[in-house]
Amino acid sequence: MARPIYFVWSVPVDTFASMGRHPAARCGPVSFLSPFPSLVMRSFTLFVLATSLSVSLAQAQTSFRFGPRLGANLSTATFNSLEQATTGSSVLSTGRTPLLGVQVGLAASIGAGPWTVQPALVFSQKGVRQKATATDRFAGETLTMTLDATSRVNFLELPVNVVYAFGPEGEGFQVFAGPYVALAVGGKAEISEKLTSSDPNSLFNGEASGSKGYAFGSTFAEPDYNSMSDFDFDARVRRLDAGINAGVGYRTGPFQVQLSYAIGLLNAQPDYPASYQMQNETGYHRNAQLTATYFLPLAGR
Repeated sequence: MARPIYFVWSVPVDTFASMGRHPAARCGPVSFLSPFPSLVMRSFTLFVLATSLSVSLAQAQTSFRFGPRLGANLSTATFNSLEQATTGSSVLSTGRTPLLGVQVGLAASIGAGPWTVQPALVFSQKGVRQKATATDRFAGETLTMTLDATSRVNFLELPVNVVYAFGPEGEGFQVFAGPYVALAVGGKAEISEKLTSSDPNSLFNGEASGSKGYAFGSTFAEPDYNSMSDFDFDARVRRLDAGINAGVGYRTGPFQVQLSYAIGLLNAQPDYPASYQMQNETGYHRNAQLTATYFLPLAGR
């Protein structure tokens, strides 16, 4: 049976006794049901409109700069059910660690004096590393299952920040905040599973691993009961993400460095199919960002 994988691990350890091989592990990825080309065009159009609007407001009193941006993300996700749960003789513990990703694209700066508006269009990698451990007793054996997963999703992201600088002409120390919208355009999930028994000669001992590119959808795929694979999962993620970010930075001449934190406000966790008979979970992106931008002076006065 294919298992969903992305943000939430839900390992029904009470099913150990009902299976002849590895117990079923479920975690979750995501999707948004819109044609991919139109989503990319909408994102690009938003970037152009934001830049054009800022330029029109700036012509009378501001300067306009445009340049490349390069940075790094340290991302994770938040869940509504990651606490340790104990049910009878079964114990489930779960955890997550941040994932390092890249951010690269173009940014603009439009403003006068201490205030500027900075839209950007960037390729941004987000995700999370997860681990789940389940322990149970079956047929006189203590069975322990450990699952590790790395979920990396690639986004085309449009942040629009309002920046206030404490130095002259927008230079020096700065603070900023603003919204962002992002569209998932790809990614990859990697998962490994290991089952060990207190009896070293037990048939339950074994391990498996696999990887899969992300699909996009608001609901996980129905399990394929005809699959001959011993290790299968559904890597799925919601395509649309949006939220707010805020941070601090410093600018001198054309160089700008910013450190920010982004909070996703849209649920990134797909719903489970009715056949899973599981309560739907929610998960939201969280992302620390360190970026450097070099602004080319294009116009101003």
